[in-house]
Amino acid sequence: MKNAVHFGAGNIGRGFIGKLLADAEVEVTFADVDVPLVDQLSHKQEYKVKVVGTECQIDTVTHVTAVNSASEDVIDRIVKTDLVTTAVGPNVLDIIAKTIAKGIAKRFEAGNDAPLNIIACENMVRGTTHLKGEVY
Repeated sequence: MKNAVHFGAGNIGRGFIGKLLADAEVEVTFADVDVPLVDQLSHKQEYKVKVVGTECQIDTVTHVTAVNSASEDVIDRIVKTDLVTTAVGPNVLDIIAKTIAKGIAKRFEAGNDAPLNIIACENMVRGTTHLKGEVY
């Protein structure tokens, strides 16, 4: 099973990006600063999402965990992950860019030269391009 590190365990992160990745059979590690939420996701390793369409249903998203985005643990996760995604908001994107850059550097130091896709799922024009500029 592939895995992803996703920065931001808020509504968009869990309800949209996390669900989308889980539906694609990707294990997700959420990185967030909300300690109670990180603890809950780490303990339960699942959460519920209300899917609204012609009919409403509650889906359970599984194969998830979480780490504090201010910890060294998130950098270690980037070393081994297949994908990094974000949904933190434009104001926080510059802050997490430093963490992502450290993860990439540690990834190279560990000899992991596999391609790493990074997608900024932000409500901003050219969010991924902006993030790339901050990381490099």
